[in-house]
Amino acid sequence: MRRPAVLLAVAAAAALSVPLTLPAATASAVTPTTEVVCQDMSVFPQYIRHIYLSTDNPTAVRDFDENPVYLTCYEWSGSTPATVSYTISYVMNDVDHPDGYTDTLTMGHGFAWTPAMPGYVYRASFTLVP
Repeated sequence: MRRPAVLLAVAAAAALSVPLTLPAATASAVTPTTEVVCQDMSVFPQYIRHIYLSTDNPTAVRDFDENPVYLTCYEWSGSTPATVSYTISYVMNDVDHPDGYTDTLTMGHGFAWTPAMPGYVYRASFTLVP
């Protein structure tokens, strides 16, 4: 009777005392992370973006080239509470038009942005406020 290849591999690994799974990652110092979630809240959400900020990575810039109808961004309640400043600008033909909106996000507070003109790419910059 012929043994399946999987059984032979298991038997060989057991004979050599080689673990079949990778060892668990060792725990390290955990850096508090604030998560900002952005999505198009038109009739059907078209995308969801998760943006992670920490003291190691305090700034993130995201382009929304999906032409969102109703863009919302908010600080996710499961993340480390922080104040996050944000700026939204328009980008067309690779030219950034920084005449957008600037304000702050805090836990439980976000923003909703209805784009002024379709066809633009919207660029949002997020920065942790110390």
